[in-house]
Formats: sequence, C-alpha cells, structure tokens
Amino acid sequence: MDNNITLRPYQESALVAADQALQGGITKQIWSMATGLGKTFSGTFYAMRRNQPTLWLVHRDELIRQAADAFATAWPAANIGIVKAEEDAWQAPIVVASVQSLSQKRLTRWHPEQFGTVIVDECHHAAASSYQKILRYLKPELLLGLTATPYRTDKATLEGTFDKIVFSYGIQEGIKDGYLVDIRAFRIRGQADLDAVHTQAGDFNAGELAMALNTVPRNRLIVDAYQTHAGGTKAMVFTAGVQHAYDLAQAFQAAGIPAAAVDGKMPMDERRAILTQFKTGTIQVLTNAMLYTEGFDEPSIETIILARPTKSLGLFTQMVGRGTRPAEGKSHMILLDIADNTKRHKLITVKDLIGMRKDPENGTSVAVRMAQESRISDAGERWLGHLNLHSDAIDLFADLTENVAPTFDWRDVLEDLAEIHEDPDALLFAVSKAHQYMQDPEEHATDLQRQRLQDFGWDADAVAILTKWEASYALDRHKQILADWSAQRAATMARMMGWDPRATQLAVTDALWKLTPSTPKQRALLKRLKVPEELIFTVTKGEAAKLIDTELAAKPQKAHAH
Repeated sequence: MDNNITLRPYQESALVAADQALQGGITKQIWSMATGLGKTFSGTFYAMRRNQPTLWLVHRDELIRQAADAFATAWPAANIGIVKAEEDAWQAPIVVASVQSLSQKRLTRWHPEQFGTVIVDECHHAAASSYQKILRYLKPELLLGLTATPYRTDKATLEGTFDKIVFSYGIQEGIKDGYLVDIRAFRIRGQADLDAVHTQAGDFNAGELAMALNTVPRNRLIVDAYQTHAGGTKAMVFTAGVQHAYDLAQAFQAAGIPAAAVDGKMPMDERRAILTQFKTGTIQVLTNAMLYTEGFDEPSIETIILARPTKSLGLFTQMVGRGTRPAEGKSHMILLDIADNTKRHKLITVKDLIGMRKDPENGTSVAVRMAQESRISDAGERWLGHLNLHSDAIDLFADLTENVAPTFDWRDVLEDLAEIHEDPDALLFAVSKAHQYMQDPEEHATDLQRQRLQDFGWDADAVAILTKWEASYALDRHKQILADWSAQRAATMARMMGWDPRATQLAVTDALWKLTPSTPKQRALLKRLKVPEELIFTVTKGEAAKLIDTELAAKPQKAHAH
C-alpha cells in the first residue's frame, strides 16, 4: 500500500506524532514544517495510511494541482475529485477543494461526517470566515492543519480551530540535516523612511509601503545589489505592490538583465508562459507582489530579494522559503534583504527566521553561524572547568546561552497601545483602571518610567510622549513576557553555579530593572573576569550582577590558589 516510498525520518516522525496525539484524544492537529520540506506530500501520504474518505482544503487555485499531484504520487490508487469553480467532482472519495468554491449549497451536499480526515493546507489562514463556515459544519475524526508558519500577523487566533501543534520541524533543522540549502544573507541599507508608514493587520499598510519604496534610486540600489552579490543567479523578487513589481522589472531590464513581472490579474496563459521562461532560465529575475509567497515550488531559484521589508515573521519565512529547496549543483541560496530607515517599526531579519542571537555578517553561512552559536567555546569550557561547577554544567551552560530573552520588541507594545486608543471602550477601561492605582494617570510618564522603558530598548522620542498609564501598561507587558522566562533561567543558573535556587531567583528577578538587558559596563567587567562571551551576550542586569559578585568574591581565592 505504501508503494515502496521511503519517507524522510522527520516525515515518519510527523505520522507517528499524529497517531499518538489522536490516541490521546487530540483530534484537531497542526503539523508545522518549513517550506520545502514536503508537508503536502507528507499529508497526502498520511491520508493514504489512514485510508478514509478525505477532504483536502486549499485557499488558492494554484495549490489544487500541487495537492492532486502529491496524492497521485503518495496514493496512486486514490480516486481524486476536484471541486473548483466549474469542476465539481464532489462525490469522489478523495476531494481536493478550493475554499472559495465551497458555497453553503455545495458544502451541505455532504453529510457532516462524510470525511474521516479533513486536511487544511496553509492552515494559518483557517481563522478566516471562509474556512470557519466549512470547519464548523464538518465533523471528521481528524482535522489536520499543515503550515510552515503556524501564526498570523493580524492577531486572529487558531485556538478553537486546532487543539495543538503535534509536530514541528523548522528551517533550522532542515538546514542542519541537509534537507534545505544553506543561506547566505546580505542586508542592504536603503534610504526610504518607513516611520510614516502605518501598521495594518500586523504588517505595513500595503499602499503606504509601496509609496515609500517604489522610487527610481531605491530600485537602482536593488539592481546594483543583485549584480554585486548575486549576479547571474536565478532570482525571485518580492515587492511592495504590483506597480513596484513592474517598475523594478524594468529597472533590471534597463541593466541588461532578463526580467519580468507577474501579477494576479494577468491572464493565466500569459502567467504560465512567463513561469516557463523563468524555469528554463530565459527570464533570470522574476518580480511579484505577494503572489508567490505560498504554493510555488521552483527548486532552481538561487536568490531571493526582499525588495519590501516586513514586520511579519510568517511572511518573511514564506518569502525566504521560495529559495531554500535543494537542486542539483545548488549548495546554498542568496538572500538580499533590503532594509530601510525606521525607529518605529521592528523589521524581521534572518536572525528572527533562524532563531539566532544576532544577525550573521553579510555573506556569512547561516549553517556555520548556527553551529558557532550552538557550540560552547574553548573559553567557555575552560571557565566551567576552572570553577569546578556542577557535573552537568556544560549542558546547563548551553541551555542558558541558547535560551535568550523572548522576542518582544517595544514597537509591538506601542502598537498594542495604538489599538487601545482606537477602541473607545478599551481606552475608557484602561484609563479607569489606572485611576485605581496611580495619581494623575494621564500626566506625562515619570522619569523612572521613561528610564525603565529605555532599558527595554524603547526609543527616547517614543517614550517622551507617553502618559503614566501608558508607560505603566508597557512596563507590565514587558514584565509579563519576561517573568516565566527569567524564573526558569534563574533556576538553571543556580543549578549550574551551585547557588541557592530561591536566593538566586530573588537576586535576579525581584525588581523590574533586573529583567532588562545587561549594561555595557557590566558586560565589560564580566569579560575582564573571563566569563565566556556567549554567556555575557545573554545575561540580564540581575544575572550579570549576581555573576559579578560571585566572580569578585572568588577572585582572591583563585589568585591565592595560583
């Protein structure tokens, strides 16, 4: 029945995880697999294993053929029907359907329990009303969602639709295990000012972003960056809008580089012809505005150019994922990330994508950088041995250096405050609550509040305009995010250093200032005390103070021992 197909180890692990979760009563599951790791094939193979009537849901017509092809490979005996626009093979035991095509009339032809298995491709879209009407009606034994990005930028939640992510295998693991190619990233500094661009649904307002970015000098900068860092490679470019895609394609053409733009309103035959030329290499650079962030598989792409910044990790992941698929002769992909000027907005970078402590230097191998960050340096091992610490100190040290502070940027808090101000009821509630515990909450924030927020990375200009209650709200948000994380780290550090756990937690977490990043002065002193750099980079003020006290107390004894 398995047709002599050998799954990759992580794909087999996904199937096992799904079975175990189902046995435990978890009937609404998510598999999170990075782009290029075969989540569609894995899902169709699992459907074959389950051998039940199956409904496969997609949100774009282009994904229908991809799913049907995957079924044909994984389950050749399957009788597959397609429900899309004029196609309506709804009585087939295996149905691949576009969400937009399932009107209430079409949907209710099926009994709610018609399908034992319902699989939602790109399930991060499933909170949308078009999906919800379908998923509320159907009652399968298993609802399985597949995605590379199990999160949404617009803060709509998948809770209630799915119970749990039962399996995850990300881009980091894919690169490390050789199933995805390495990334060499270049961050190119543009001169556009993004601070005036508003946020909409968790990312930049599309129209305002296009106005800010689509200029002749910036487009020329992108072409120059391609010629400098990726000349001659097959490149896909993601732009800030349709007009930006066409203007940028013209800029490439003016430089003698075969390029073309595609957009969603282009006749399908014309679009397919351009994609064929891109596949064969007749067209070297393909520009598009959000058209191919999902469901486009062309392993021969060697370079991804992000001609538009994003605040969305999901979108960043999808765009970069178009280039990570392996192909013959392709050892790595090139990422050109065009970053512009902003204080107000937090831009996603390759550091966020991979989960590294800091962005790699331009052109550095991401795989090498990951290995460097996961390895304890010789200095680290010497320090641990010199202190004669706990027997499993090396493992604990690795836990500390890898468990960096949660990504919670001050601009995220600023956007939360903006949303409160846009909702009169929420604003009234927030201010009324503040009156219960502080005097004059609508006056300017205090000097201490402003200093604490700047300790969390806030820009001084943004802090200067906050009221007391807004500053208090922001500080509470930071403390809330860091509380559980810092308590766990304190326990790990206490065990590693042989400190009293309760005393350690009090020493490093009992005041808000202790949860903020260590100061340059603290880091310089820790360096002089021979504390390894990988630990120095991650410690909070409270942890740094505790380490400094311990090291200074031990220093005379060490000197005497020598």
